[in-house]
Amino acid sequence: MKKKLFTLFLFITYLSFSQSLGLITTDLNSRKSPGGEKLRVIKKNQVVEILESKGSWSFVNDISVNKKGWVSKKYIIKNISVLSTDANSRKSPGGKKLRVIKKGQYVELLQTKGNWVFVRDIEFNKKGWVSASLLSKNINSSKKQKVDNIVVSKPPNCDYNIISPANGGKNVKINPFIIKWTHATGSPKGYLFSIAKVSNGKLVYVKNKSGVEINNLNIGFVSSFSLSNLEANTQYFISLIPFNDKGEAENCDGLFSFTTGNATNNNTNNSEKIIEKRLTDMGILWKWKNFKKNKKQRIYINDIDKFMNTVNSYMGVPYKHSGTSYSGIDCSGLIYKGLQSTGYSGERLNAQMLAQSGRLIANKSSLRVGDLVCFTNTTGANKLVQHIAIYVGNNKFLHAPSSGKLVSLEDINHPYYWGERFIFGVRLTK
Repeated sequence: MKKKLFTLFLFITYLSFSQSLGLITTDLNSRKSPGGEKLRVIKKNQVVEILESKGSWSFVNDISVNKKGWVSKKYIIKNISVLSTDANSRKSPGGKKLRVIKKGQYVELLQTKGNWVFVRDIEFNKKGWVSASLLSKNINSSKKQKVDNIVVSKPPNCDYNIISPANGGKNVKINPFIIKWTHATGSPKGYLFSIAKVSNGKLVYVKNKSGVEINNLNIGFVSSFSLSNLEANTQYFISLIPFNDKGEAENCDGLFSFTTGNATNNNTNNSEKIIEKRLTDMGILWKWKNFKKNKKQRIYINDIDKFMNTVNSYMGVPYKHSGTSYSGIDCSGLIYKGLQSTGYSGERLNAQMLAQSGRLIANKSSLRVGDLVCFTNTTGANKLVQHIAIYVGNNKFLHAPSSGKLVSLEDINHPYYWGERFIFGVRLTK
C-alpha cells in the first residue's frame, strides 16, 4: 500500500486501490473501540482502508477525511475495484454479453481467470465476467496489459505540464475556473484529480455538482478540467496523477497551488439577468422587484455536514404548518432546525426571508449540496418564494411538502410540477 500525501499546505491525500480497501454498504457508526464510544458516521459507498480486524470488528481509515475508527465488518465489502470505462459484463470469459456496467461503478472482485475477472456489480447485485483491463485496480497476471493497443509494462510517468493557471498564480479567474495541462508520457489512460483548500487548519476538498468531494476523482483521459464553485481570494492546492492499467505514476508529490482573485459583480449581475428573464417568462417579474427591496442580513452555514445530517434526520416526518419538531415540520422549519444545529441563534424566518439571506444561484447546474432551492406559484400570493427546500445532489431536493405529506426527496426537474416552478437557488455557505 502506498500513500501520496498532499498534506496541510503541501499535498492532497492519495491512496491507491489494493486488497486492503473496502466499500461501506450503509451509513455506519465509526467507534473508538470495538462496540465502544461513537466517533462519527461513515457514509454509505465510502471507500475505507482496512487496517486491522478483531472478531466481528475492523479498524478502518475513512479515506475521504483521513479519520480512523472501529466499524462492524459485516458492512464492509472487501476486494473492490472501480471501472475505468463502461464495460460489457459477460456470461463467461469473452462469452455472451449480459449487460453493461457503467464507468465509475464499484464492483466486488470474486474470481480471476487469465485476463478476465468475475465481478459483482454492487449497485444492482448482478454478476458477470469483465476484462481486467477495464478495472482501475491492478489484477495479478503474468501477462502484460494493453492500453489503446499499446503494450505497457509499467505505470505512466508524472511528467505532465500544467499550462494554466501558473503554479503560485495570483488573482486566478473563477466561475468558471479551468485547469489545462499537456499529457504525461508512458501511455496514461487517465488522470486522478484532487483540489482542496485549507480552512481552520484542515484540508477541505472542493465538491462537484453532485456534492462528491474531488479527491482522486477519475476524470478520464482529458487535458483540461473546469469548476464553477471556487471561492474568491482563496488559496487552492491541486493534485494530478496519471494512471494506466499497471498503476499510478510515481513521484507526483510536487506542490502546485494558486490563489483566486476578487469576486466581481459580473457573476451577480449575470445571475440576476437570468433570473429576471425566467420570471418575465413566467409573468411574475413584479414579485422579483418587491423581493429585491427587502434583503435580509446574510446567514452563513459554517458546518454543512452537520446541517445536512440534521435535515436528513427529519426524513419521513409529517408536514405541520409552523412545525419545528419530529412530530411535525414545514419547509422553512426544516431549514431552521438545520441552521440551529450549526450554531444559528437568530429568529425563525419564512421561505421568502430565507431566500433573501444568501447569495442567489441562477441555474440548477450550479447548485451544490446544502444550497436552498426556491419555488413559486404563478398565480395568487404577493410573495415570490412560496416554497423552499434543500438541495442534496443528483438533481434531488429534500423538503416538507404540504399537509398530509411527509418530509421526502423530489426531483428538481419534475416535468409537471417542480421543474416549472423553480426560480433560483440560494447559497448560505461561504
